[in-house]
Amino acid sequence: MKKAFITGALGFIGFHLTEFLLGKGIEVVAIDNKLNTLRNAEYEMKEMMLLRNANYKQINSSLSEASLTQISKECDTIFHLSHPGFEHVRGSKMIEEGLQNTSKVLQASNGKVLVYLSSTEVFGTRYGQITEKTPLHPTTMSGKLNAKDEQVLLKSDQRDCVVKVLRAPLVYGPWQPTQYVYQHYFLTKKLPSSYENEGKKFHHDAVYVRDVCWALYQAGCRIDQSESFNLTSGREGEWQTGVEWCIEDPKEMRYQSNLKCRVSSKECANKLGFKNVTPIDEGLHVQRLHTEKMMAIDPSIYLTD
Repeated sequence: MKKAFITGALGFIGFHLTEFLLGKGIEVVAIDNKLNTLRNAEYEMKEMMLLRNANYKQINSSLSEASLTQISKECDTIFHLSHPGFEHVRGSKMIEEGLQNTSKVLQASNGKVLVYLSSTEVFGTRYGQITEKTPLHPTTMSGKLNAKDEQVLLKSDQRDCVVKVLRAPLVYGPWQPTQYVYQHYFLTKKLPSSYENEGKKFHHDAVYVRDVCWALYQAGCRIDQSESFNLTSGREGEWQTGVEWCIEDPKEMRYQSNLKCRVSSKECANKLGFKNVTPIDEGLHVQRLHTEKMMAIDPSIYLTD
């Protein structure tokens, strides 16, 4: 991998992936429409960190308006992380817009490796073990969008494009959006009233953002065939362990989750070497320190609600 194109590069995971690839000396062409004006302070901070790198080029545009084939023509790998903003597009319109964007990214991927970040939400409510062969049965709107995107990508007859789909559980770390339980707690010292739903949605699993970036990079380096991978911490109840670490008193938990569902780590461990991921106490410690630092520099960074 010499040059990569990243959609949604100023988002949570996109920013970390951009930093990760630049750290490896890989050139990055990034696109982001910076749609949410409430996040302007965050965008400016991230741009200040990235634009000083000579290997970084930023395109400020939506995917629908950009000439993706022209922009990415010199790139050998495309990482598709962008999704329609839930605060701006709802329901079936969100899925329609997402599919249009994904189809456009796919068309620009001739002769390249296309890595798509999906979510374990595509499996819906499950019991027992989840593997890459488990049928998709999403119940959330974001899960339905991911499942539709996967169908477009993995069933495409575009033979000169290798597609890698990575399904992640909850991803946490510095710059995690404020609507997620961990970041919400660091900012307010309170758990959201319906915080248990997040655990159910992601099968009570969580993975640190830098580990996800490493897996995305490894997937982008595999040019053999199109395939999908389920990312997992490999530790039962990791998400709930993180909640208990945040509140520093497990006795305050108002809900004991049913941990009968487990995502298999066999494929991602064997093919991507995805194992020994960051312990959640270490990752959350870094996230909390980062939040405190950003709040001291500019509190408006987190005024996104």
